[in-house]
Amino acid sequence: MTKKQLYKMHGWAGLFCLIPFMLICLTGSILVFKTEIDMWLMPDIAAVVEGEQRLNANRLLQQIHQHYPDYELGSWELLGNNGQADRIYLIKQGTDIWYKAHINPFTGDKLSEPTLMSHYLTDWLLELHYTLLLNDIRGLDEHLGTAFTSIFALLLIFLGISGLIIYRHFWRRIFTLRWDQRLLVVFSDLHKMVGTLASPILLVLGITGGYYNIAIYVHEWQEHQDGQEHHKISARLYNSDLNFEQLFTQTEQYLTGFETTYVLMPTEPKYPITLFGKVSSNNPLLSDYGSTLTFDAQTGNLLNSYDIRQQSFVMVMVDTFRKLHFGNFAGLTSKVIYTIVGLTPLLLGITGAYLWISRRNKRARKSHSINADSAVLNSKRCQN
Repeated sequence: MTKKQLYKMHGWAGLFCLIPFMLICLTGSILVFKTEIDMWLMPDIAAVVEGEQRLNANRLLQQIHQHYPDYELGSWELLGNNGQADRIYLIKQGTDIWYKAHINPFTGDKLSEPTLMSHYLTDWLLELHYTLLLNDIRGLDEHLGTAFTSIFALLLIFLGISGLIIYRHFWRRIFTLRWDQRLLVVFSDLHKMVGTLASPILLVLGITGGYYNIAIYVHEWQEHQDGQEHHKISARLYNSDLNFEQLFTQTEQYLTGFETTYVLMPTEPKYPITLFGKVSSNNPLLSDYGSTLTFDAQTGNLLNSYDIRQQSFVMVMVDTFRKLHFGNFAGLTSKVIYTIVGLTPLLLGITGAYLWISRRNKRARKSHSINADSAVLNSKRCQN
């Protein structure tokens, strides 16, 4: 493939993705600070005053059952030690519809009523970011939006790589901005400089975001390709008499340094209870959900343990995708950098579109001039 052909493909891909990329990148930059925004906009719901210790897990579970008698607990995010309310995800009885609520882990108080998953502002932005609000449209593929954003993630990777190939000698004039030249030159310099500097992070975002969306789409397709619907909860699928406090406190016996961060309850018959958590490690990019302990939902017996520290390089790399995508691996510093870089596709889209239109118009004018000259020559020949 020639550089000219690659340039054309780069331009067409950028134009095709222009509007979706702007939406995805703008929402992504905002969502880097999702936790902070939630605690600012909803202090009575999302934030808690930290106590000396969390309530007993069995007591908290009883409180959840009492607060939400028409729902079954689907999963539970343990966040109290970070000054956040625990987020619980509920399934309304007789349905497969998920809801979100908040509970204070230090007092057991109910902080919010169950709401649909995209009810709050940042949750709606998250849905827009990952699906462009195209999922669950009647008459269409249930995960159409997930499929589209997967394709856009792959195109983002192509744009990043092709841009670096096209401007492979970028280091020679990477910080050159000829402000005193015409707009086309200024936009060209700006597009090259911003694209080159932002490309490493944009490639990371494209790879990690594409992986997650493709994985979700493939999982749903495999699980329901035969047309089988999601299980509708009609009864509790785990033993209510299980000692959850014991499950939480004895995790150290199975995985050294394990701290539970997320609990997935069985959502279909014969599914287990899975504790996701973080483990002590020298790798700052390991996620808070990379290791798991799986228990029988009726007896509480350990079925399986998964220690991310003992996995292959590929599995560890995939686990790092979470922090690399959300940009929270270096605290405020990485969040600010990700927010700024996440906005660069807006500038790249505007400058790229202007360059593409300008050069297309230039070619059109040149073609028109050639045709006009040919017409004049033909006229003179006829006169002679």
